[in-house]
Amino acid sequence: MTLKAVFFDAGNTILSLDYAVIVDALKRQDFLVDQEEVWRAECRARVKLDPFLAKVTVRESPEIFSRYVRYICEEMGLPWGEKAERLLQELREINRHSNLWRGGAVPGAREVLGDLKGNGYQLGVISNSDGRLETLLNEVGLAEYFSVIVDSHVVGFEKPDPRIFHWALQRTGVTPNEAVYVGDFYSLDVVGARRVGLDAILLDPLGVWPLLDCVKAKDLYDVRSLLPAFP
Repeated sequence: MTLKAVFFDAGNTILSLDYAVIVDALKRQDFLVDQEEVWRAECRARVKLDPFLAKVTVRESPEIFSRYVRYICEEMGLPWGEKAERLLQELREINRHSNLWRGGAVPGAREVLGDLKGNGYQLGVISNSDGRLETLLNEVGLAEYFSVIVDSHVVGFEKPDPRIFHWALQRTGVTPNEAVYVGDFYSLDVVGARRVGLDAILLDPLGVWPLLDCVKAKDLYDVRSLLPAFP
């Protein structure tokens, strides 16, 4: 079969965390780090969080968010105490009010998405989100590239539940062997996609994921170069 569609996760795949906001919150607790340090720590924290995500049934939860923030702090060598707890509460409130993934499109997103769409691929987003995904994509000017946007809060099921992938497949009219999924968590994105027969590409910007049975890409440019290898 010919590859006809590419589906993407949202956060850390096409939408960036608002690192400036996070750095400011860290500074208010006397943690003096820069955006590069936070980005690198977050890339490593994903690997630590992944085994826990594989075990739970609700991924968009306060417990997951707490572990995520804690692992990011650990990867920056920041001690967990009262200051870190205050940081967690502040970031939780920011995320609740305005969503932390408001840092704009990730580098290369517009160029790569425009190129893929221009070459005839159908594009979609399948994301565990909080009901505001389409709004966020519109705000950063990415929504126009996608023929389907699937927000777990809206449809009622989260990755790696096969239903969320089937939702997108049905609305684009492509079969699983005609599409590829791109995401940043193995247990949610690779495992979830494979449950419905989709090939998957795992984003690994720092090369920190262990040896896995999947294709890995450094960034979206890398994803674009890998697509011709899929039948």
